[in-house]
Amino acid sequence: MAIDPEDMEWASALIRLEASTGFHRLLLDGGRVSLTLCQGKADVALPQQKLQADTVYLGENFEYARAINALVNCCKRGTRLHLPSTVAGSDDALTHLLGAHGFRTDSPLEWVFDPNWPVRRNRQIPRTPWGQSGRCTVIGAGISGASVARVMALRGWQVQVLDAHAQPAAGASGLPAGLVSPVLSADDGALTQLTRSGCALMRQHAEVLLIRGQDWEPTGAWRNRSDQPVLPHGGALQWIPEAFWLKPQALVREWLSTAGIAFTGGVGIHRIERDAEQWVSLGEDGREHDRSDLVVVTNALDAARLLSHATPAASVLKALARMHPRFGAISIGSGSGLANFPTQPLQGHGNFLPAVPLGPNHDRHWLAGSGFEPQRVSDTRVQHQANHARLARQLPDVAATLAPQFQTGQVELWQNQRCVSHDRFPLVGAVQEAPYASLWMSAAMGARGLTLAALCAELLAAQIHGEPLPLPARLARLMDAQRLERQAA
Repeated sequence: MAIDPEDMEWASALIRLEASTGFHRLLLDGGRVSLTLCQGKADVALPQQKLQADTVYLGENFEYARAINALVNCCKRGTRLHLPSTVAGSDDALTHLLGAHGFRTDSPLEWVFDPNWPVRRNRQIPRTPWGQSGRCTVIGAGISGASVARVMALRGWQVQVLDAHAQPAAGASGLPAGLVSPVLSADDGALTQLTRSGCALMRQHAEVLLIRGQDWEPTGAWRNRSDQPVLPHGGALQWIPEAFWLKPQALVREWLSTAGIAFTGGVGIHRIERDAEQWVSLGEDGREHDRSDLVVVTNALDAARLLSHATPAASVLKALARMHPRFGAISIGSGSGLANFPTQPLQGHGNFLPAVPLGPNHDRHWLAGSGFEPQRVSDTRVQHQANHARLARQLPDVAATLAPQFQTGQVELWQNQRCVSHDRFPLVGAVQEAPYASLWMSAAMGARGLTLAALCAELLAAQIHGEPLPLPARLARLMDAQRLERQAA
């Protein structure tokens, strides 16, 4: 497949920027080609992958003695191994090592994995019974559902997206604009690594699909590490160059326009049932809305009710029962004509975006707030006051400038709920215990849906198709929909 030169140009730039230890997923040719870079030692990186390679090309610096076991675990019977031309054909030690690990030689530089002992079953059979095509139903047309629909359509599936709302991105994904940013930590913990990977992947989608300056902008952001006011050159501020603001509705719209995706709104799915070899999505009146080989549930809190009829794994039922809503609200006002106004977003106790083009004329607006409350606050005035007070604690001068807009009712409010899991990591993966699961989910991203949705979708597609993971296996396990069972064990 030919690669667009423009793709190669920005992908090369990403490689230069991202060339650090860890996993990096690059999307080429509009997402139809995925390149996974695992920077670091092979004996460390390979055990963090779950794949069945068809062909392996080894470089000159491959450390055979240290990494041979990890390499073998990524091979299935018939995997072809190509050695670099610099390897001497008469290297008896290497010949013995490869032979002892199940490889037989076709030529001095080409070997085949074909051991004379049984290979584990999960490395003998395809990882998916569908090949690269089939019919898929995605329930939920928010940012989670749209990202899943796109990755499945790019892999040849015919995808039907169903949503109870008439239009996509009508729930929490209807946020006018949000900040995509990694969650920083001093120890570079799991959440930091996940959100950094998610942020980089979302930026690739924005670069290719959205209009810079209108739908997104790579502004960077300041992070306030305390609840104290931000002072000039204050030590509490930390610069986050990877951060950018993005309009989720614009991205959802572009994702759903991918060839092979059909969207149907105003369809509330009451239950899903198994009929022979397919899943049937039924409305409350018993009407059939879709029939498919595979279903992915992404509709957050409603997933618990929907999946309870589909005999999910016991650990999934426990996780679904422990999901809960969190409510947030954003105050929005005009930023036109304001002097000495910040130019970069601030991430702290609630985000502040100083200049986002909104409305038909793309006039500059500011957005302040967010919140993560257990109960919905119905009083709009109270929510505006909370957002203004939160802003005043961090940017007192900005809050004073915007006070007249709050006082005279020139501020609009956007509010909605997010779905949060028991440990605040998403629930991604197979819902069933069967080897060939046909019921999957990607949900419960909380306040990090903008940052993690694309990464979760790539992880889901990799698990379904037996592809290389877009992140280390140890991080994928943290988001596994059935992780409660493993953690209990």
